[in-house]
Amino acid sequence: MSFTPLRRRLLLTSLALLAPGALRANPQPGVPLTVGMATSLVDSALAERVRRAFAGDTGLALVPRPGPSARLLQQLERGEIDIAITHAPALELALEQQGLASGRQFVAASDFVIAGPAAGGATPRGQDPADVRGERDAARALQRIAASGAPFMYTAEGCGAQFAADALWQAGGGMPAGTVLLRSDAGMGATLALAAQVGAYLLVDRPTWAASRRRGSLAVLVEGDARLATRFHALRSSRSGHPSARLFLQWLAGPAGRKALAAAPHYRLEDGATAL
Repeated sequence: MSFTPLRRRLLLTSLALLAPGALRANPQPGVPLTVGMATSLVDSALAERVRRAFAGDTGLALVPRPGPSARLLQQLERGEIDIAITHAPALELALEQQGLASGRQFVAASDFVIAGPAAGGATPRGQDPADVRGERDAARALQRIAASGAPFMYTAEGCGAQFAADALWQAGGGMPAGTVLLRSDAGMGATLALAAQVGAYLLVDRPTWAASRRRGSLAVLVEGDARLATRFHALRSSRSGHPSARLFLQWLAGPAGRKALAAAPHYRLEDGATAL
């Protein structure tokens, strides 16, 4: 559903009545709404899908700012971005409880998979040295990867994949001494390419995996564990005061926003995932 100019003005006027202080905090007309989006949402092209749909429906500019969830929530706390869409539930709830963010709402669910060297490429350690293909227990799979001596690659500090991996290590009894860890601060596309080169295992969200063309000899080896599920939530900054922030959250939860999200592959709109 597209918003006519009249309907757009009415929506913005209603927001002014709901939050007059917010309009005074940012009175400049035409200032784009800055939405921090977890890196995986950008890598999977969902961020661009949302940007285009919101602009088409409302005529309002939206600037996605990618980054790890933890960093985006810090920026949200300081009022440097207006909205954050992240998958770090403990940090999100902490901000909301402290009154530093508000309006937390479910956006979409997805899941992680464990990928590794198993698709016929030449890697230093051969194909699937940890022998985890088909394992249904993700925590046990990480323990077997550690025991094999094969490297496990972490993505950027503070991202959802890191939090999920940490939770799985803990569920398996902790990370064994001597585990070979690698870290990449690049985007997931570059990280997948690097993992393929060195024969490393890693946790990657399914939408990014499906969208990537740089995964080389890697293959999905472990999937389906309920603990691999993840949920994305949107929160509004309590400090930025952008007059369109509430409108964006309303749009995101409404028919037009849900339609845009539903068209994105490998995301689910049911709020039934088990978040790590």
